[in-house]
Amino acid sequence: MKNQYPIGRYQIPAEYNRSILNQWITDIEELPYKINEIISNIDDSLRKKQYRNGSWDVNTLIHHIADSHLHGYIRTKLILTEDKPKVSTYEENEWIKLADNENDCHDSIMFLFGIHHRWSTILKELTEEQLERVMIHPDNGEVTLKQMLSLYAWHGNHHLEHIKIALGIIKGE
Repeated sequence: MKNQYPIGRYQIPAEYNRSILNQWITDIEELPYKINEIISNIDDSLRKKQYRNGSWDVNTLIHHIADSHLHGYIRTKLILTEDKPKVSTYEENEWIKLADNENDCHDSIMFLFGIHHRWSTILKELTEEQLERVMIHPDNGEVTLKQMLSLYAWHGNHHLEHIKIALGIIKGE
């Protein structure tokens, strides 16, 4: 279970304050740099390593993060520009089967640099009122922007740890 959830399962925060929100924004902003630093000097064979038997490999994890965080960026913009937008889910296990998942993960890292730069630019300017705006998620109902930020910060850190375990940077259990 430790390898599956190396930083623990996501939990909706009991409280929010500006310090916590700023940390989530920093986590989102810095994620592409952290991923790039870890994989910049490894050979292609290491990108096929898994963090546990049957899991996604490093390459697939990076493509998945790009797919997921694109949704986060778009959802942020929808929340800020529409009244309680209805968002859709996506079938992440089907998305990773598409041909673009076979591309080198550097494509997704470049993508993450662009999306995360634009996303964090918006996030740094949010007002308290904007953080309370909501989207309607088909599985989770009303989700505030600040709750969504906590999820995407957790998501990035969660998969960053998976990458480290797969590459032997940290020991998995």
